[in-house]
Amino acid sequence: MLKRKAEFVTFCDGWGTSYEIIDRRYRAGQPRQEVIHFREKTVGERRYWDAYVNGIEITRIIAVPEATRVEFGDLFVIEGVQYVVAQKQRQDTQPASWLLSLQSAPIEYLEKGT
Repeated sequence: MLKRKAEFVTFCDGWGTSYEIIDRRYRAGQPRQEVIHFREKTVGERRYWDAYVNGIEITRIIAVPEATRVEFGDLFVIEGVQYVVAQKQRQDTQPASWLLSLQSAPIEYLEKGT
């Protein structure tokens, strides 16, 4: 059996909330998940420029636990700042996690009913 190097990850940099975007008319639905703990990551040069060429400016990268309820295109709010999930990639860490590429929300979404 080969010894495998495992990266142990903790999610202690902060927390945010994910929302499913119902329509593009500035409305967000009920939260998918109220509290999602995350770990800050560094935006790699290759990831940044590949996204930028495709018209997406990645402003933040975070790692979240695998059981998190967040999908591509969801609204992710951290300390009142709104981001859109531009990419979701599975990471082989201990415990397993998702790497989320976040871009600043192009518009300010309001909660449903406001």
